[in-house]
Amino acid sequence: MIRCSACRSGTLQPGTTKHHDVGALFGLDHVYLEGAPALVCSNCGHVALEGDVIETTRKALVRLIVAESGLLTSSEARFLRETMGMTQAELGHRLHLIRGTITRWESGEKLGALQSFVLRTLAAWALNDEKLAHLVSAPNAPPPKKKTKRSYRIDQRAFA
Repeated sequence: MIRCSACRSGTLQPGTTKHHDVGALFGLDHVYLEGAPALVCSNCGHVALEGDVIETTRKALVRLIVAESGLLTSSEARFLRETMGMTQAELGHRLHLIRGTITRWESGEKLGALQSFVLRTLAAWALNDEKLAHLVSAPNAPPPKKKTKRSYRIDQRAFA
């Protein structure tokens, strides 16, 4: 029996998430888990996720971001870079840019269509997802849409 660290009176029981926001784990807003395996407090409903659920969520989130069109936000660019396991300097070297350019992207400077495309393509290949990488780099892809506020929903199919 594991006591809940949030309320200290309930116990954590096996269950699933219901619209659980995990955006803070990844530095993004509006990332919701639906039906992911978790330990849920019997008293307060606090949710604890295990490492494999977090990594599965990370990969599913990369796929969602990569599959979208439009300009990346600075937080999405940082998330993709970190998921690829690269420092700002390493990404800059890979793209033949100075590290300061990557820092500016991640600090709020708008990324253009080309930069967004390149980061999405690199992230797709980093996942070893050839199908996704080809989808991103399709020559007949529609032009980027104007950036709107997005939310990401990752449901139980990602954990099957």
